[in-house]
Amino acid sequence: MRQKLFVIATVAALLPLAQARAQSMIQSQEGIALQNEIDQLQSQLQQLQANGGGNGGSSLGGSSSPAPSSSGGSAPDQGVVASLVTQVQQLQSQVQDLSGKVDELQNQVNTQHDASEKEIGDLKFQMGGGSGAAPGGAPGAAPQAGAAPQSLAAPAQSAPATRASAAPTDAHAALKAALAAYAQHDYATAQSLAQGIVTHNKQAAEAYRAQYLVAQSLTAQGKSQDAAIAYDSTYNMNRSGTFAPQSLLGLASSLSAIGQNEAACDTISSLNSQFPTPPAGMQPRIDAVSKKAHCQ
Repeated sequence: MRQKLFVIATVAALLPLAQARAQSMIQSQEGIALQNEIDQLQSQLQQLQANGGGNGGSSLGGSSSPAPSSSGGSAPDQGVVASLVTQVQQLQSQVQDLSGKVDELQNQVNTQHDASEKEIGDLKFQMGGGSGAAPGGAPGAAPQAGAAPQSLAAPAQSAPATRASAAPTDAHAALKAALAAYAQHDYATAQSLAQGIVTHNKQAAEAYRAQYLVAQSLTAQGKSQDAAIAYDSTYNMNRSGTFAPQSLLGLASSLSAIGQNEAACDTISSLNSQFPTPPAGMQPRIDAVSKKAHCQ
């Protein structure tokens, strides 16, 4: 009887460990099925513990029942305990397998992100080295293939001085004004106000939303190269934040718009890996960008 109680205690100690490791897994169908199996096993164990290892009396076997009753229930109980131990061992093996899959998936995500970061770094280098006039391009004309793109800071520098002087100094008020300008399709003003928050109030709570608004405004103005960098900055500001999936989608769309389809597909793959259940309404947009970039 004491040996059986020891086995029950061992199973009871192993179950929470297996359950905790399963809960740390990615939300996949396999992980959910494993969690359900652990819950059922834990319920069976609780029922066995509630019986006290016998048909009454103390947990050490002090029962008022006659000997035949004890012999009649002992073998089935031992069989249940042995079955529970076997199931726990199987669950531990499955948890280890899932843990390995999670590590492999994380490595893939890191590799994809590093590839995207390299593309963005190359793009920033090209933009930093192309501050002069683009060959064959008139001022204000849309960028052509091979033409040096305009730097991200240029739109803010070209904004009228009166607009900068009229910008609210409070980050909350500035963001409100920037969102209002964006809603009125005054994208240049929205970008300028939002960029001011990021530049001068980077620690403010509004800076994250402002950075995403900078990217949105640049996209609305057709400045895909600048927008790609702005979306990348938004994502790196908070990789699990509210606008992280939207930033990756915006980055992929911007990269596709400037002909960087391979980097765009890597970004879409990273988006799908990190956010397998995207926010409502995003999946059709993800599919559209993937199709546009000719992703496999």
